[in-house]
Amino acid sequence: MAQPRIVEVDYYVLLDKLKAAVAAGGRIEKTDKESWQAYLSTHDVNVTTMQAWAKVKFMRGKAKMAIINHGADWDGFYVYSDQDELALKWESGGDPGGA
Repeated sequence: MAQPRIVEVDYYVLLDKLKAAVAAGGRIEKTDKESWQAYLSTHDVNVTTMQAWAKVKFMRGKAKMAIINHGADWDGFYVYSDQDELALKWESGGDPGGA
């Protein structure tokens, strides 16, 4: 299994993908604690590391977290800043879906 990594993604594309995920019922909100924790655990997401990276990358805005999970190419855990217009994605290094 490869090492996890954090990659920068296109902020504007992410916004479109988040809207599509909401419409498809594929966005997991942090308020849905059970699904949120299950996703983080299944995909080996280190939230603390993502937040630390966000503090370094985002100079003006507060980091927001998002999970897209509806079987699409943009499924994943993201941290983004509207004021900085930047977004980061956690890539676990493995494929939990076995594809």
